[in-house]
Amino acid sequence: MLAHQTDGSCVFLGRDNLCRLHVETGPRIKPFACRLFPYVPTPAVDGVRMDLRCDCPSVTANKGRSLSVHSQGIARLVEEMGAAPMIAAPSWRGSLKLSSREFAAVTEAFLRLVRKNPLGLRDRLRAGCRLLETLYEVQPGRVRGERFEELMSLLSEGAVAQGGEAVVSAPSLRRRMDKLFGQWLFLHAVADDPRLVRAWFPVKILRSWRRYGQSRAFLRGCGPVPEVCPGWPQVTFEQVAAVRPAPEDALEPVCRFIQIKLDAHAFAGPAYYCHDVIHGLTALWLFPAIAGWFARLRAAGAGRDALASEDVLDGVRTAATTFGVSPVFARLSERFRLRALAVPDVPSALFARYGP
Repeated sequence: MLAHQTDGSCVFLGRDNLCRLHVETGPRIKPFACRLFPYVPTPAVDGVRMDLRCDCPSVTANKGRSLSVHSQGIARLVEEMGAAPMIAAPSWRGSLKLSSREFAAVTEAFLRLVRKNPLGLRDRLRAGCRLLETLYEVQPGRVRGERFEELMSLLSEGAVAQGGEAVVSAPSLRRRMDKLFGQWLFLHAVADDPRLVRAWFPVKILRSWRRYGQSRAFLRGCGPVPEVCPGWPQVTFEQVAAVRPAPEDALEPVCRFIQIKLDAHAFAGPAYYCHDVIHGLTALWLFPAIAGWFARLRAAGAGRDALASEDVLDGVRTAATTFGVSPVFARLSERFRLRALAVPDVPSALFARYGP
């Protein structure tokens, strides 16, 4: 763990926001974690793929050189890290195993929705919710191999075809599901300083009690929003909910985040708490609602009545800080929570209510 300055930044970060180690001595002397950031070598069914940390401002804003330019340097980092492919493809749901080709077919089915296609960005995300909710009802059984791959292709094409249809009304969201999501949202906001692990016992007790009160506020979903992170604005849940969605083109970072995770196979198996495919995809398609809520929090604090592009970028960065990173989501309680949210109409309803 690196030492920090009083504002929480690294001790080697200069006033120009550049790493002094890198500037004065070159990149090789930096700690491995610093040299690796924002790349995340990820075990995939066909080798090691490259995930990206979307809490990095340059990644979120799609700035800098393409990944291919860094391929040689990344290959050396992967070798130094000792990353290895998945031993086997993640299961479908529970204990039902998938082959590598079947897992790739599921991934490709969702990639078709977020890549360039006739749909607008918001309709692509809606289509993803629709496809996911269709898969909740699918029991592959004997539909395996090439027939399974064909099924995924047909379902994806159907989701795209339906994606352009006008939305008459969003699915209603039951209060219980809204509460479950409130807790899921709260945990994505919690990013404690690792230095607090060594804090005195009374300090830990006080922090746990404060966290309990904050989680109860998210469970209620009304009244003042607690200051979970330093600098959060003093607004109410009602003010956050009143912020209108962003323009269509502002959703590009959200679609790109999902595409990055799908491309890297970083949504299931060892890359995402060893979840099966269905529940990993559920967590991935809940991300737009999480990012949308954080974006609305920022907009409400700035006094805006509608989301702007910079709000969405900030929402994606905030949500990405803990997505697939925070150990709290490996708990048994959070596995049960995710399973409870993986039911028809819930991802669509949450996207309609909280999505950007």
